[in-house]
Amino acid sequence: MKLSQFNVVHEHNGSLLIMNARTGGILSLNPEYAQKFKRIQEGDVRDADDLVAELIRGGILVNEERDELGEIRLQSRAARFANTALSLTIAPTMACNFCCPYCYEKGQAYTTMGEEVLTQLSKFVKDYYPGIASLSVGWYGGEPLLGMKMIERITSDLKDVVGPTCEYSASIVTNGYLLTPDVARRLAACGVTSAQVTIDGSKSDHDSRRILHDGSPTYERILKNVKECADIIDISIRSNVDKTNIEAAQELLDYLELNGLMNKVHFYLAPVDDINRVCANDSHCFTVKEFSYEETEFYKRAIARGFKVQPFGGTNFGICCAVGINSYVVDPVGDLYKCWDDIGMKERRVGTIFEPPMLSKNMINWMAYEPDDPECQECFAFPMCMGGCPNHALNGEGKRCVSFRYDAEQKMLLSQMMNTAKRGAGQNEADA
Repeated sequence: MKLSQFNVVHEHNGSLLIMNARTGGILSLNPEYAQKFKRIQEGDVRDADDLVAELIRGGILVNEERDELGEIRLQSRAARFANTALSLTIAPTMACNFCCPYCYEKGQAYTTMGEEVLTQLSKFVKDYYPGIASLSVGWYGGEPLLGMKMIERITSDLKDVVGPTCEYSASIVTNGYLLTPDVARRLAACGVTSAQVTIDGSKSDHDSRRILHDGSPTYERILKNVKECADIIDISIRSNVDKTNIEAAQELLDYLELNGLMNKVHFYLAPVDDINRVCANDSHCFTVKEFSYEETEFYKRAIARGFKVQPFGGTNFGICCAVGINSYVVDPVGDLYKCWDDIGMKERRVGTIFEPPMLSKNMINWMAYEPDDPECQECFAFPMCMGGCPNHALNGEGKRCVSFRYDAEQKMLLSQMMNTAKRGAGQNEADA
């Protein structure tokens, strides 16, 4: 037996926390078992049968001949080139009712799907993907709720062509301004089970950047919608943060708690990205390492208040939908892309719904991608990020590591905090 190459070990107050990034297994060892583990690290497994069994169960201890990296690469290819499922990210319109300064779609034409595209989209699926076992649709934009009637029509057409034996699922990314209860019910009728809504921290910070075209604020209306729709559709709040708004980001938790939304909606932080060069001449954007620290501190305070959080993600063998063979982003004119960051950039399209899927130069470039950076393959966090964003790598923008790489030990402690909080809540319920 040998220790997995994807382990993280953290000593805390005489105890040990051990995590395996491939399985997600976390083991907390008291001082007695911590000493046994240290002996196992040196090859001594005497009087440690129970610990060895747990280490094996968590993927922390593996067979000597096991090629973990080789297995991950094989699992990744199997996930990427599976042809029984189809994933479509559909932008019915590139129009948007917001005017956000960091929007990476600046400069793109505000196109909206016409009759020809609406008709052809389901025909494209019917002609070239017959017999698929599952169809996953993500509604995107622009602001997709500006095209609610198109969402209803496309959904009906797609369900008709794939038939009742095909598993259909859908989600939406929306700014939330138009997400009224009536709209949420219409989305639910279209099979949409989850919505991602963006709130940029405090009311003051949010209303200084996520504004309507006339400069009007949006914070209160969005959160009113979230409150009224939380029982209709599963809502996840994404909070874009940088050095200018991170300090006040906790105000969002205040609102959720005061309005009975604690643990009724999900939330997570995301760093403002430099896709549109919003950070090029400024220093307000976080590096991944800086963001990792701020993320941990934010979640630490959230857990202390009773919020449930996900301190880190799981394995990501498929890497990204962009490098999946049967995954496309469809823009309003019917052009196909592999990454939603590329939408509207004609030079990066891989095809069109008016032609059969083809191995164009751009398509080959995406599908030939391999996360083969030696530093990545030796990193304990490799199963979580699989080399980072393929788009960054393919366009010469370097690696984009997961935040877990930079403070794994602290995020393991967050997980322990969450478990302690759950046990406390369970005990309180039992005593009640």
